Amino acid sequence: MITLAHISDLHFGTEDPEMADRLVEELHALAPRLVIVSGDLTQRARRAQFRAARAYLDRLPAHMVVPGNHDIPLYDIGRRMLSPLGRYRSMISEQLDPFHLEDDLAVLGLNTTRPKRWKEGSISARQVALIGDVFGRAAPDAHRVLFTHHPFIPPPPFPRMIVVHGQAAALPAIRTARVEVLLAGHLHLGYAGMVEGGPGLVSVQAGTAISRRRRGQPNAYNVIRLGAGPVVVEPRVWDGERFGEAMPAAG
Repeated sequence: MITLAHISDLHFGTEDPEMADRLVEELHALAPRLVIVSGDLTQRARRAQFRAARAYLDRLPAHMVVPGNHDIPLYDIGRRMLSPLGRYRSMISEQLDPFHLEDDLAVLGLNTTRPKRWKEGSISARQVALIGDVFGRAAPDAHRVLFTHHPFIPPPPFPRMIVVHGQAAALPAIRTARVEVLLAGHLHLGYAGMVEGGPGLVSVQAGTAISRRRRGQPNAYNVIRLGAGPVVVEPRVWDGERFGEAMPAAG
């Protein structure tokens, strides 16, 4: 059984320090194979916020991260157009589409942020080709996970909400690569569901882990279990003192 932790939308600049410290403690106690961080490390892509995010990531167990739209400047138009992820690349990671490969696990992160759209995300033709390339390096029986900031399926209350652009081209490549689970954030809402168009592909959303910018749900993160059976998603929800277990869902 492989255990992953999935956290998202930290939004440093709006973080709850007590909650942030508790999450670090619980992640180390959980000892996941990897912590997946699906974007929006900062609130406004400012240097101080990136420094705080970098210091926090350094406290986590082994992790992978992609940027979110809030990691691109919003009001600094010049920086947004000329160097949208310059601070992210210099202070967080040069790798915008990171890939992690082990004998039994392959995890790919895709940068879905686009400075011209700012809020909405997209997957490019280059990234579609990358999906087939990198997962082709994994062992046939390895578990395959793909994570982005922007979601592949809308939240149940808003079925017509635009999610990630380019998914019509990306999903056939994702299915051909035999990816089992898609992880994302962005909406500050936790939910999961099957992706239409074929069997066996689960999309899992994480709410905001430690930000005070909530949207009707408490702070939370997900524990993902990968084994011989279906993908198991275990939400961990903040109860005022700790992140407590909620009812797990099988994909």
